[in-house]
Amino acid sequence: MYAFFSKLGLYKRSVEWLPIFIVRLCVGLFFILSGFFKIFDPTQHEILMQTLQAAEIASAEFFTYFFPLMALLLGILILIGFLTSFSAFFFLVMLVTALIWDHRALPSAHHFSLFFEKLFYIPEVIYILIFLWLFFSGPGKISLDCYLSKKNSDFDSLKKL
Repeated sequence: MYAFFSKLGLYKRSVEWLPIFIVRLCVGLFFILSGFFKIFDPTQHEILMQTLQAAEIASAEFFTYFFPLMALLLGILILIGFLTSFSAFFFLVMLVTALIWDHRALPSAHHFSLFFEKLFYIPEVIYILIFLWLFFSGPGKISLDCYLSKKNSDFDSLKKL
């Protein structure tokens, strides 16, 4: 059994790009659709407006277009793997800001461990962890960032000749 898992460990590294690619596709597509519908679907737009007004956000009208537009654009960047670390960092900032602004989303618990148990039920927390992972892991082998960095390294090696 040990031999099986030790060999499996060697092969896992060679395909670690695959889960990064799958996560980028799924999360990118989710935020593309989320941003699109919050901009163009009147019902979703109104729900976002009410959420921002309930949180007493100044310039709620501006942010009802800004945040979905950023989610749409950054989702596209995450999906294609272009400027992935920048996009993941910007998503981190947006999601933490959303959690802070929407006090109703934050759990209230009397016990420390109960607070964290309830905290991880909030979808934004899981997205924060995913974008933190993407920020540090990078876009993976199947991405525009990887393609452009290989092209740049080929060009730099030619310049040295």
